[in-house]
Amino acid sequence: MKNMKWIMAVVSAFLLLVGVMAVRAGDTNEVKTAKPKPYPLDTCLVCDMKLGDMGKPYVFVYKGQEIKVCDKSEEADFKKDPKKYMKKLAEEEAKLKKSPTP
Repeated sequence: MKNMKWIMAVVSAFLLLVGVMAVRAGDTNEVKTAKPKPYPLDTCLVCDMKLGDMGKPYVFVYKGQEIKVCDKSEEADFKKDPKKYMKKLAEEEAKLKKSPTP
């Protein structure tokens, strides 16, 4: 009888864990399907070169923000210090908002 209680407790804990993981997986899918914020610059966030001069830009999403860089290798540079580049993006975006459009 003690073994049966133990088995039921383990099975219940397992089912609870599976349920929690399923809910979290659902949350992840919602984030992936949400449309990212568009990239506002016409230059690479990592090297500052004009996007498109060296071919099609490499595009990825970081925390809901679309990021464009010259090529895939620069994504690795971005991921080494994302706070630095996100700060740079915010500063450049603020400059764009302040300057009058031609």
